[in-house]
Amino acid sequence: MRARSLILKLSTMALILFVFISCSELTEADGLDAHPAIWKLDNGSAQVYLIGSIHLLPPELKWYGGKIKKILDIADEVVFEVHMTSETQDQARAITVQNGMLKNGDKLSNYITKDEYDFLKKITPELGISIETITNFQPWFASIALSVSAVINEGWDPEAGVDRYIQKIATQRQLKITDLETIEVQMEALYNHPLDVQANMLKDTISELEDIQKLTLEMIDVWSSGNEIRLVDIFLEPMREQSELYAKIITSRNKNWVPRLEEFFKKKQVTIVIVGTAHLIGDGGVVELLRQKGYDINRVQ
Repeated sequence: MRARSLILKLSTMALILFVFISCSELTEADGLDAHPAIWKLDNGSAQVYLIGSIHLLPPELKWYGGKIKKILDIADEVVFEVHMTSETQDQARAITVQNGMLKNGDKLSNYITKDEYDFLKKITPELGISIETITNFQPWFASIALSVSAVINEGWDPEAGVDRYIQKIATQRQLKITDLETIEVQMEALYNHPLDVQANMLKDTISELEDIQKLTLEMIDVWSSGNEIRLVDIFLEPMREQSELYAKIITSRNKNWVPRLEEFFKKKQVTIVIVGTAHLIGDGGVVELLRQKGYDINRVQ
């Protein structure tokens, strides 16, 4: 999981961010710089739209408008991976405290090389992280903390991300908001790995911190274009190199979501489903899994 895995983790598992970042005011963008991928299922009485999300984006990127706005204007229900509320955030904090810290005097330096740890000591002040604190984190949590801080340092913001932005609009309009899984299930997919697997995740993150600007620009470009071939290359291929992470974070969750999605196909309404882009694309993606079950799903953007 070498190239681009830092951004990939943020794109598929960034809800932990909301544990640490407070809300800001909603502003709508004028004009569009991005046209992300959207798929539609229409059986006559039910219309379900699947929108590939990035959970953080630069605030200056104009993506809300056009087809996404038109769909939201007629939506009856909005579905997220997890509906983030104050209660959900409290649950996430508790899960992180229970599963994010090393125990019995163990230290993060035991899982990376001396050079990697020296690099962390150098870069953490720039990211606003205390090396004395991070050394007590389990590798998975250290990886996320570093990733989040680095991307925010590049100007990305969860408030500008697709999920948070649309959730605000849906809340203001009093639309029904539903989720595909619980916060416990989502976070377990991130932390429930052997320490050596977590260490590989952290090592990849450390290697990518040196080229964070290039990686973030590439991610924005590919997501904005909606090009499926490039999306697979950027969002999926890096992660497939670590099969255990890929299975828990992507494959298993995709399969678990299919029965939930089928429930929305039975409703006589317009439903928007917003999940990380990596979940919708490629072999084993939600779109392909639904097609294998006989559903007619078309790309509409």
